Amino acid sequence: MRGKRGQAILESLIVLLVILAAFFFFFDFAYGMVVQLHLNNAAARAARADTVGFNSFQRLKAVRVAMLPVSGKRLVPDEGRVVPTPEEELALVRTMLQCESEAEVRGVLFYERWETLGHKVDRDGLRTESEVSFELPLSAPSRLTSLFGAAISPTNTRRFSAKWAIEDHASYYLQESFE
Repeated sequence: MRGKRGQAILESLIVLLVILAAFFFFFDFAYGMVVQLHLNNAAARAARADTVGFNSFQRLKAVRVAMLPVSGKRLVPDEGRVVPTPEEELALVRTMLQCESEAEVRGVLFYERWETLGHKVDRDGLRTESEVSFELPLSAPSRLTSLFGAAISPTNTRRFSAKWAIEDHASYYLQESFE
């Protein structure tokens, strides 16, 4: 009997670790799904912005707005210390969309994960295809799996991407109206 004194505590600790790991894995999976949904929307916004004639910087702004909910901590203005009301945040987004250069955007509104956000657009005449990529830092459960020998990314980030294609109707209508 003497060797079994801490058995219940040890078993409870093991069960608690398994439950916590399951919770974190579920949370990580759910957050990944939210990121993917926003990324799909961002890819659609980039494709649409290209079909109406926006340049690369204007498309990037549209992609950034679509990714706002998962962009992390706001760095500009005030490094996120002040929590704005929804109206104030919307005013910042509107001002950011009016900016004409990256330097202006960085002075109005910037989030920590916008650096890892990228987009690419390919056009083949009647169709525009956009691809948007986004990187997130690995969470605690992903780091935990490395302890057990699972392979993880050497950069400690997880890459998400989404593609979207849309027919290019604008060029057809613009050609018809000017002839």
